[in-house]
Amino acid sequence: MKTDRRHLLLGLAGAGVSACAGEPDGVATAPRVRWLARREGGLHILTNTSLMGPVLAAFQRRWPEIAVRLEDINSTLIANRVQSRAASGLEGPDLVWSTAMDVQVKLINDGYAQVYRSPHRAAMPDGSVWRDQAFGVTAEPVVFAYNRRRLPSEIVPRSHAQLLERLSTDADRFFRRVTLYDAERSGVALLQLSADIQIYPDAWALMTALGSTHPRADTSGQRMMGQLAEGRMAFAYNMNQSYGASWVARAPDIGLVTPEDYHLSVSRVAFIPRNAAHPNAARLFLDFLLSREGQRIIAGLGVRPARDDILTERRASIPGARPVRVGPALLANLDQARREALLQRWRAAMQAAERAPDDPRAP
Repeated sequence: MKTDRRHLLLGLAGAGVSACAGEPDGVATAPRVRWLARREGGLHILTNTSLMGPVLAAFQRRWPEIAVRLEDINSTLIANRVQSRAASGLEGPDLVWSTAMDVQVKLINDGYAQVYRSPHRAAMPDGSVWRDQAFGVTAEPVVFAYNRRRLPSEIVPRSHAQLLERLSTDADRFFRRVTLYDAERSGVALLQLSADIQIYPDAWALMTALGSTHPRADTSGQRMMGQLAEGRMAFAYNMNQSYGASWVARAPDIGLVTPEDYHLSVSRVAFIPRNAAHPNAARLFLDFLLSREGQRIIAGLGVRPARDDILTERRASIPGARPVRVGPALLANLDQARREALLQRWRAAMQAAERAPDDPRAP
C-alpha cells in the first residue's frame, strides 16, 4: 500500500488554540455532574501509563468522596477488556488512558466511547481532541537515550541522519549495544515506526543500520533503561522523554538527546467508555486532567502537558516537533495490509536482532 503522509501526520499541529481569557477556573465541571460524581462514589481507571500516582493523589485530595481504583495493564489487554465487557452488556471501566494512540482511536471509532464536551475544550491545542471523545492529555517528545560511559559526548548522535552515519563509521562501538522497542510486539513502537518512515526519507536505511548492530528488540522500557544504566547497552532508540528523564534522575550515566532534525511528539489519550459504571466521576476526573491545575501537576512530573498555556520557559516546545495528531489518521496504522507490510520490512531489517522476553506490562 502506498504510504500517504496524510494517514498519520499532518505536519506540525500548529500553534494550536491557546486558552481563552474566559476559561473557567478549577475543574469547571457542571454542578450537577459534580453532585452525581459524589453520589457514584467510585472511579475505575484502566491505563498503561506510569504517571498516574501524583495526579490521582491530587484528585483525591479534592474529591475524597470518590474511591479511585487503578489497573495498570498493557494497551492490548485494555482494548480486549473494553470490547469484551461492552459485548457482554456489562459495565465497563470509567476512564481509559493509554499511550497507544492508534488503539485508543480505533476503540473510539468503533463506538466504545461516549461524547463529553469538557469546559476546557477551548484551551486544548488543535490535534489534541477528536470528536469530544478522545483527549490527548500530554505532548511528549520521543528522544534518544545513551550511556555516557559507553558513548563520549563527541560520538553521541544528535540527529537521525547523524545516527545513521555513526552506525556506519563507528559500527564496533554500537555492536550488540543498541536496544529498541520491538515493533512486532509493541503497539507504541509500531506507531513510532509508522511516523518515522513518513517523516524521514532514510528511515528504512536507518532501521537496516540499527538491525546490523545485532540490537536487542524489547517490550520493556524498564529493562531497556536498566541495561542502559548498567552499561550493558550504549544506545536506546525512540524513548519517551519523560520516562527517560525519570531514569536520569537516579542513574547519572544515562543521557538524553532530542534529535535536532525532528522528533515525534506523542500523547497519552484518554476517553470515557460508553458503558462506564461511573460516568460522572470520569467526567470530573477528565476535567481535572485538562484543567490548569491538572496540567500543571503533569508538568511538575517532568512530562510536557498538552496545553500550551501551561508551559514555562523550561518546558517550552522544542524546535523540530512532529506531533502525532489525535484523530482518524491513526486508523491507518491498524489497517491489516499496511501493518503487515510495515512489519515485513521491519523483520527484514531486524533479522539479526535478539528478541527479549515478552513483558505483559509493555505499552
